[in-house]
Amino acid sequence: MQAMDARKVENGVSKVDGIDENEQRASESEVRYGISDTKPKRVKAYILENNEWKDTGTGFCVGKIEMHTEINDDTEMMRAYLIVNDEDSPAEVLLRSQLGGNIEYQRQEETLIVWKDINGRDIALSFEESVGCDTLCEFIVEVQRHVESNISLVAVKSNDNGVGSVHEIITGPVALPSRDIEQNEQTLMESLRILNENIAFEFLKNETVEFVLQTNYINLLIECFHKAESEQLLKELFLLGCIVKTLVLYNQRDILEQMVEDDKIYGIVGMLEYDTEFPTMKANHRKCLESYPPTCKEVVPIDNEDLKLIVKKCFRLSLLKDVVLVRFLDDHNFHLILDIILDLQTCIIGFLQIDSCLDKLLDLYDKKNDKEEGIINKRKDGIKLVHQCVQMSKNLDPIDKSKFYKTLVRKKLFKLLDYAFHVETDSGLRIMATDTIVTIIEHDILLIHNVQNEDYDSQQRNDEPECRKDLICGVKELNSLNDSGARMDMSLLLILSTILLTDKSPGLQEQVAQALHTLLHPDGCLSNGNENENSPIHDETDTSLSNYGLDREELGDENPNGNNGNASYFQIVDYFANFYKQVAPVIFRPLSKAGKSDEAKPIFTYDDNLLIHLVKLVSFICTEHDRRLSREFVLESGLLESVSEFIGPTHSLQLRLTAVRCLKNIMCLDDDYYHRYMISKELYRPIFLLLQENINKDNLANSCIQDFLKIISISCLVNKDEFPLENPSVAYKRTNFILLNKHVVQRYGDVLSEAHDIKFIEDMKKCYEEQITTEKNKWENGEGAAENHGLILVEETRTLRRSSHSASSDSDPEEKERHSFNHQSVRFKKVLEKINTVEPPSAILGELMRE
Repeated sequence: MQAMDARKVENGVSKVDGIDENEQRASESEVRYGISDTKPKRVKAYILENNEWKDTGTGFCVGKIEMHTEINDDTEMMRAYLIVNDEDSPAEVLLRSQLGGNIEYQRQEETLIVWKDINGRDIALSFEESVGCDTLCEFIVEVQRHVESNISLVAVKSNDNGVGSVHEIITGPVALPSRDIEQNEQTLMESLRILNENIAFEFLKNETVEFVLQTNYINLLIECFHKAESEQLLKELFLLGCIVKTLVLYNQRDILEQMVEDDKIYGIVGMLEYDTEFPTMKANHRKCLESYPPTCKEVVPIDNEDLKLIVKKCFRLSLLKDVVLVRFLDDHNFHLILDIILDLQTCIIGFLQIDSCLDKLLDLYDKKNDKEEGIINKRKDGIKLVHQCVQMSKNLDPIDKSKFYKTLVRKKLFKLLDYAFHVETDSGLRIMATDTIVTIIEHDILLIHNVQNEDYDSQQRNDEPECRKDLICGVKELNSLNDSGARMDMSLLLILSTILLTDKSPGLQEQVAQALHTLLHPDGCLSNGNENENSPIHDETDTSLSNYGLDREELGDENPNGNNGNASYFQIVDYFANFYKQVAPVIFRPLSKAGKSDEAKPIFTYDDNLLIHLVKLVSFICTEHDRRLSREFVLESGLLESVSEFIGPTHSLQLRLTAVRCLKNIMCLDDDYYHRYMISKELYRPIFLLLQENINKDNLANSCIQDFLKIISISCLVNKDEFPLENPSVAYKRTNFILLNKHVVQRYGDVLSEAHDIKFIEDMKKCYEEQITTEKNKWENGEGAAENHGLILVEETRTLRRSSHSASSDSDPEEKERHSFNHQSVRFKKVLEKINTVEPPSAILGELMRE
């Protein structure tokens, strides 16, 4: 059949009087089968003669149903025609073509229908509008369904690159698998061929899917399977397995859900045990399925039958995805099954929120049920069930996820967690409980806190008399609310801290450490404005606290303008303040030097794996938390001294390098307090002892220390000033890294001299020598003493300001502030008097040195 291009036809179609009678005519067949004659549509009719398309004229085309009586009997038969009447002479028929036989109609582009009729003529209709072409195509589809099942309609579309064409079946005869009860090797082979062919075209695929669903074809296959297995007909068994796999490839949700129904699942997995890739072996999918109970294990009674059905479907689809079809599924099949499972899981989570199941489950952990028979096993299963539900909820939308987690917290999830952490001894269940709380925390770190606040607020309103609800007592209520929420949050942190310190399971320690990092991460709220803190003259908390409506000196106070900003900022600040008061002393007890007696537990008795987590946590709070809060606790507790001790040879290499990285991270903060503390306490000494152990070795320890020295070297070069050529000299700004470089070269120069392969050491030595030369020249020229005036004044001012800040946060502020202020005031006054005098620099230097 030759393709034909659509041609232009004249515009302006006039109404033809002769057509009205045909439009209004309705035969009995139309009423009987629902097929009506079409409205006339303007077309040009063409017939192929001598390989050329001959224009037979312009007219109006209708699809028409006529009744015919056979000659030999009285049976009436419906026949369909495409009839074109001349537009100028409506009584004249330009074309009359019967729809029948095996005719294939091709729709080309938008306005052209081409076919070869029963008599062998190639005919084409070019419609004036695409709507007319649509109408006649719909007529052909209806005729194929009800009158002539062997005709077909195919859409022919050009490829995007203009080369070749694509055929898409719109309607046509569909070959379907055999429905005979007695199946044999030949019929099964033919069914497999048909299923594989039909999957290529959307129309054939949809018809096949409808056939499978409407005729219970899967039940027929299962019956054949049981018969073939009992008679040991291996070829038929392998064919049945291939047929089931092909049905899976149809990627239809309804078919998959039908496969996992109670009366079909065993037959389906049984057929899939026979795989042509392993003709001499058989899988044991049915045994795997039988190892699970036929119904879901009910920790508490479930009254909702729909929920039970959904749970079973969800489990069986997971079994197909992860076990039975794991080698066979492609990406499309895998994601379809996954989508079905996710939908079912969403339904399960929704049921749990509105059903009483959760209440019954969490009531198991009440003390009143301690003597109930089998309560221990029920509580174990309850932990597993809640963990499964929380894992399922990970795939929900954020809003639905928050709703479910809030429901859990409101229904007293902490009763379950308290049992898991304080009573349960199975480390696997404790890990599940930890993972449950970690998942909730990772979703929203303040969710638990906010739910407690909402419940407390609701309780307060219900407890107060109606007449007092309108009174203005916001301050007291807010304080009480924050205290209540803080206690609950701190109790969670204390639970996790206790588990970390006491449990020996590495997996559980990792889970708890992850939970603590998540709970203690400020999420950018408190780190703003503090990350670039370089000098103690700048009040590091000034910017961040002012942004949240906080006073410069006291966390949580209102700002002078009375604007408190966002309430969540107050909660976060109060949250971390409570952490350092209540939780930090507990969790860092193995590292703390403060108040330790001789009977305290020696540091070496703790597991190195635990100490690694604690050292990482020290680095975390130093770098991520508000500098003033974390630094005060770290320095007063002596945590860095313990971290430095861990670099010693008595500990594992992993712990030693973790401690080096911790000190390196704190050094990179460029904080005056930390630098002077670590220098004065000789905390860097173990690092160079470790370097001495690994001199000229190509290993991880050497690389880690090289990185440490590289940071010092580069930071010194950044602060290097070169003067003009007429007065050639080099000077270095007095920074923390310059002081550290001087300390390192002076104290550990002998170790550095042995490390010939570390190129940064030469830069450090050169910096040190240039610094010494510059200082010597300044003293000789009389500039050093004058410069020291300003340095001493600045240093005394810094010390005075910081000591005042530190005193304000002490537990006994009046006594400490009075002592510190008097001491610093005397020194500051003496320095100020010396600077105001007009004595020569050498005299001032001598007097200061004598003091």
